Amino acid sequence: MSQVTDAFEDLSHALRILLEADARAHREGLLQLDRAEAVGNIETALAAVLNSFHSLYDALEKEGHGSLIDWHKTPELAAVLILRNARHHNHAKKIRTMYSYYAQEAEKFGSMEMYILVDFPAEEDGASTFEIYLSWADLKALLALPPEDTRIRGPAAQAVRDYLNTAKFLEYARHYQLEENRVFFNVVPLFVNAAVKLVPLMKHLVSPRSTESETFLTLFQHVLPASTKEHVVNCGPIALIR
Repeated sequence: MSQVTDAFEDLSHALRILLEADARAHREGLLQLDRAEAVGNIETALAAVLNSFHSLYDALEKEGHGSLIDWHKTPELAAVLILRNARHHNHAKKIRTMYSYYAQEAEKFGSMEMYILVDFPAEEDGASTFEIYLSWADLKALLALPPEDTRIRGPAAQAVRDYLNTAKFLEYARHYQLEENRVFFNVVPLFVNAAVKLVPLMKHLVSPRSTESETFLTLFQHVLPASTKEHVVNCGPIALIR
């Protein structure tokens, strides 16, 4: 049985569960009814997606396909590994979601907090993703740590900064007269970009066993990536109930 197929199955199911958790939180209103459950569902699914990417990386290496692409020299793939390892090794507060950041940093639950939300638009007309925002302040802190602590290889940290065009983040904070720690970026397009980069190279190694893996294997061969050099920026008040 192929470890690569197993890992891609896990990733496909994790992506579906994350989509469902976000839909349940927002479109079905769970975030307003039971914040802890809604956020817990999203956090758990997010961790599953990140771990599944790492598992796929590991499976490709173990089955002798590591030469297909160098994850650490490919910003789209390095970014997801860096985010996963931060959570796995408890670095930089695990790169908090906006929900967890609010819970830990807001003056009090229910208070309005101004956040700047940076999204990465799809290159395909009419395409979009759902939105799960992560703390730029946490990622910035992680990328500034010594490489021997984070195991971020070589120039990968700067490559990820350039890939996300993070130099603009400080400009957005200044424009809205807020601290840079109020900037959050949408991680979902980064998952799409990583898969778009990887799947065409490894599609021949996957034998789908589920509707999810069949769907995502086809989708990521044809969908256009998000443009991380261009940003869609919104600023507004965020409030969560206890």
